[in-house]
Amino acid sequence: MRKSFILICVIFFGCEKEITLDMPQVESKIVVEGSIEPDFPPYVILTKSQAYFEPINGETYDNLFVKDASVLVWTYNEDGTKDSVTLTQLPPPYDSIPIYTDSNVFYNPGTEFLGESGKTYFLEIKWENKVVTSETKIPEPTPLDCLWVEKNETANKDYKYDIRAIYSDPGNIQNQILVKSKRKEHWQRDSINGSSPKNKADPRLILVDAGSDILVNGESFETFFPKPKDDGAGFPSGSYNAKHIKYYINSYGIEDSVELPNDIVLIKFCQIDEASLKFWRGVSRESTNTNNPFAEPLNLVSNINNGLGIWSGYGASYYQVPIIKDTVIKKEYSELTIWDIF
Repeated sequence: MRKSFILICVIFFGCEKEITLDMPQVESKIVVEGSIEPDFPPYVILTKSQAYFEPINGETYDNLFVKDASVLVWTYNEDGTKDSVTLTQLPPPYDSIPIYTDSNVFYNPGTEFLGESGKTYFLEIKWENKVVTSETKIPEPTPLDCLWVEKNETANKDYKYDIRAIYSDPGNIQNQILVKSKRKEHWQRDSINGSSPKNKADPRLILVDAGSDILVNGESFETFFPKPKDDGAGFPSGSYNAKHIKYYINSYGIEDSVELPNDIVLIKFCQIDEASLKFWRGVSRESTNTNNPFAEPLNLVSNINNGLGIWSGYGASYYQVPIIKDTVIKKEYSELTIWDIF
């Protein structure tokens, strides 16, 4: 029996062969994140795609962005004339992320290239002998009826509140809706400087959801906008903070407290075209698959020719909501800056 076992081992190990897989090289493509909306200039962020098995190291982030592309946006007027603008990167100190936009928004206000509802906008990017194109339309915005702040009945903390809203969907058009949000103010206790609070605002808008009005066309209904997770991964399910007292043990070992102000939230409620819906719906669904080993990976639908990503026209309405009990918002927020749309 022992001799048989040795013989089997010799057979199996003697046939062992090292296998090397020659993975095909995948061409790097431009990845576009760009948009245009009423009363704001277009913006475009360009990165490069990576092969699945490429290493990730300290240089990956620096080499990710495309900083030497030629970016052109144009539209046609009713009389057939063409308006166009060449986008350039934001100057320091606004260049932590290379954003291409119309620099006149900083240097010559009033002369910049601004989006208009109902118009189609064309995009052309030239980089390393490649030409990438796309087009998108800015739909007419359809504002919310109202928003209000309501206590979350299931949260285990009394200062947790939700943002709820009523929306009357127009029955004569097919709407595709996109919702993003960010906390412009979110206060935490500064553990370094003792009890003084610090503002940990969200750096940019985070996707809440995207969908069609196919089930609610022409209906008026109540909805709510949950807080997305800080990294944007997973289904948004959080609540926002009202003003509250934070208790902690100070450096002397004594219980202390600090009053933290309420969150202030910016809601971006948009109409988008069908191509944009397919992309953002895919992003939303893919984010909910995070850490699920049984989830099937999705290929995002792109409207970028010869590249990847999205060029979206947003028919956007904005609402700034302070998380204060019984707050009701019926008017759009009009004091927007260029940084609010990111």
